[in-house]
Amino acid sequence: MKKRLLSATLVLVFIPILASDLIPPDDTVPGWTRKDETKEFPGSSLYRHINGGAELYHRHGFEHLFVQDYRKGEIEVRLEIYCMKTAEGALAAFNELNSGIETGDRFGSVCVLDEYQIMFVRGACLVSVTRYEKSEDSKPVLDILAKNVDERIGN
Repeated sequence: MKKRLLSATLVLVFIPILASDLIPPDDTVPGWTRKDETKEFPGSSLYRHINGGAELYHRHGFEHLFVQDYRKGEIEVRLEIYCMKTAEGALAAFNELNSGIETGDRFGSVCVLDEYQIMFVRGACLVSVTRYEKSEDSKPVLDILAKNVDERIGN
């Protein structure tokens, strides 16, 4: 009896990450709305956003950056989501950016928190939520946006 060999073909499907999948909509934080459209920086265009700092991200497998500013009146908060090729790359970039800083696990697999910024890693994404003014109105926005993005990436 002849043995038949069955062959299986593995098909890899590239599913792009869309800004709408990751960026929280208006009023995720009541009264806060997105300022302008989401900015996107794929591949080498990252240098247009952070000239002089892009090498760190590229060294760890950078693929795409989404940037969304939110505002309420004159107060603004910025959300940046750096999508890397691998979770290991996102963690390596995070560790290099936060060397010597105490970390926690409130958001993502690891995070750092301070008065002006929350930065965390979830899967292959490195997320930063930053406020520029120390106002009582903007502090809770960091937590709410970080939690929302963390949940969006995790699903």
